[in-house]
Amino acid sequence: MKDILLYWISRKGLSMSFLLLINLCVISNHINANNTTDSLLTLLFEVNDDTNKVYILFQLSDAYSPAAYEKALAYCQSSLALSHVLDYDRGKLLANLKIGKIYKYIGEFDSALYYTELAINYAEIMEDKIQQAKNYNLCGSLLRRKGYYSSALDYHNKSLTVCKQIDDKLGIANAYLYIAIIHEFKLNYDTAINYYYRSMRMYEELGNKRNIGITLLNIGDLFKSLQDYDKAKENYINGLKIFKEKEDLRNVGLSNNKIGIIYSVVGQYDSALYHYQVCKVFYDSIENKSGLAHLNINKGNLFLNQGIYDSAFFYFSKARDTFEQMDFKRGYLNASLALADLNKKKGKINTAMEIYKKCQEIASQVSPHSLLNVYSGILNIYKSSGNFKKAFEYQTKYYEINDSIFNLEKAEVIADLTFKYEKEKDQAKILSLENENLAKDLSLRKRTNQRNIYLFSGIGTIAVILFLLIFYRQKAHKDKIIAEQKIKQLEEEKKLLAAKFLVEGQEEERKRIAKELHDGLGVLLSTTKIQFSTIKDKSPENKHLIEKATKLLEQATGDVRKISHNMMPGLLTRFGIYEATEDLFDKLNETEGLTAIIEIKGEQSRLLENKEIMLYRIFQEMVNNTLKHAEAKNISLVIKIQKDNLNIEYSDDGKGFNVEEKLHLKSIGLSSIQSRVNFLSGNVTMKSEPGQGVNYTIHIPIV
Repeated sequence: MKDILLYWISRKGLSMSFLLLINLCVISNHINANNTTDSLLTLLFEVNDDTNKVYILFQLSDAYSPAAYEKALAYCQSSLALSHVLDYDRGKLLANLKIGKIYKYIGEFDSALYYTELAINYAEIMEDKIQQAKNYNLCGSLLRRKGYYSSALDYHNKSLTVCKQIDDKLGIANAYLYIAIIHEFKLNYDTAINYYYRSMRMYEELGNKRNIGITLLNIGDLFKSLQDYDKAKENYINGLKIFKEKEDLRNVGLSNNKIGIIYSVVGQYDSALYHYQVCKVFYDSIENKSGLAHLNINKGNLFLNQGIYDSAFFYFSKARDTFEQMDFKRGYLNASLALADLNKKKGKINTAMEIYKKCQEIASQVSPHSLLNVYSGILNIYKSSGNFKKAFEYQTKYYEINDSIFNLEKAEVIADLTFKYEKEKDQAKILSLENENLAKDLSLRKRTNQRNIYLFSGIGTIAVILFLLIFYRQKAHKDKIIAEQKIKQLEEEKKLLAAKFLVEGQEEERKRIAKELHDGLGVLLSTTKIQFSTIKDKSPENKHLIEKATKLLEQATGDVRKISHNMMPGLLTRFGIYEATEDLFDKLNETEGLTAIIEIKGEQSRLLENKEIMLYRIFQEMVNNTLKHAEAKNISLVIKIQKDNLNIEYSDDGKGFNVEEKLHLKSIGLSSIQSRVNFLSGNVTMKSEPGQGVNYTIHIPIV
């Protein structure tokens, strides 16, 4: 292995001094760590059972973490026990926090979540805002790893709120980073990159280079998800430079690992192996067992892609053994599934099936998503072997788990919406009480002023009294008008807010239904078609009827795909409004007797997801109106992208209509366009006359 590393280092032009520097750092770290540990152990037996001993136990835990996490965990638990004996709240807070972090490191997320929530309780009791913010972020990070993205986002937003209250700029930047990661997992890439750059700017202002490097690695992961491998690699390399400068050995190894993955994906296997080898040097230096095991899975995938199955088997098995020793179930499961896939490729179907069956129980303990992967593997084996009865059995199990995940996510969404509704209701009550108090105050002021006027104007003339009465009557009338206007304004704002929630809910439901049609009904139709094909060979006397049924199934599959695409086009969610609209017009040009022209001017960039969906619905509605009613031969759409707004011009040469008459009759198509433009805070002008086509001019702000 050493010879391989020397070969790669010489090939990449690195000097032997680089290796020497690594070894010196490792030796120095071990010497310093041993000296520190020995000193702390000596001190531990000399001090009394007081708060000082609690902090010595903390330092011993830090000295052993993360490499020897068993010892680190034991010292943390000792500090927690002593803190309970002393009734020392700060010791309880820090001990629970440290135990939670250790469990997070080894992948025991349920245990980590339990101790983190205890730490949150102590931080809230002590009103320690800084620790509250840190614990909220840790709790959110753990919930994200368990797949509960909405709850995780709530905790990160709590952390952000607390950090803003105490003007903790580093805490604000950290919260932005965590929020970005959540949105990336939810595939909201435009929102994610926005929060990544927010955190980056704050880290730059604070001069926090290490966190800048971490943010660069996360941005690289986002571009990797978008398959923009050049940008991903660029961000990884920039992060690597920072970690080398800071001598952050763990993240130097992690950066090389990520760069290696990029090279492996694009087929540059020599470069990938080089970076994996460099990563191993740094992970060995800090005894990062978990990192080395994940690295071995990456190496195994590299050899698997090249068809070098023996090497792939070696690294997958090595990773599985390491995770088993660590009792890291999630890692063990990933390595086992990789071995199952390897055996499938080698044609050892029975061995692959045995591994999948063993993984079922572990996957059920890890997460429902892991169990989905296991069922999918078993399902594919039965399907490829022609055992459709068993395939159908596991397909049913797959859908049951998938439905349970959906119901859980739906419950979270309902809880979120209920919380928002109750919050809005409470705000409305507060406003109502404020208005009531204002009216009482005005009435009290009026009576007081009148009493004073009567006291000091008793000898005044009737003309003066009449003048004063008229004056106060006009003032009361004016106050009444102002109060009515405020109430009306509040009611309009509540209506707009309700409409916004309704539209957003409709679009979320469209997404869900489109996904269900594509992933659920589409798969069932395809499976049914396969079964008909099998029946056709076994029943030649019914061949004509079966072929007819198969054609109907193909038509149904196409219709499902078309409906799913119309409800939520894949291009829209993946590449944005401009690509999706161009695709829409390309399909219009396939219609006989119709010419559709689209022109997009200006720099194209992603908009917020809701805004893109709403714009696409507007374009769909205008096109649908033309196709249904206009009998047009030509359609034109011009989108001018400016700094602060979009200028949109749509026209056709159809038979036209009377605009005022249609608006008076409240045409559904025109009302839909008008309401969606209003939702985007824009304005629309419609021009049309019978026989002269139609022209829409729309202005939408994009800031």
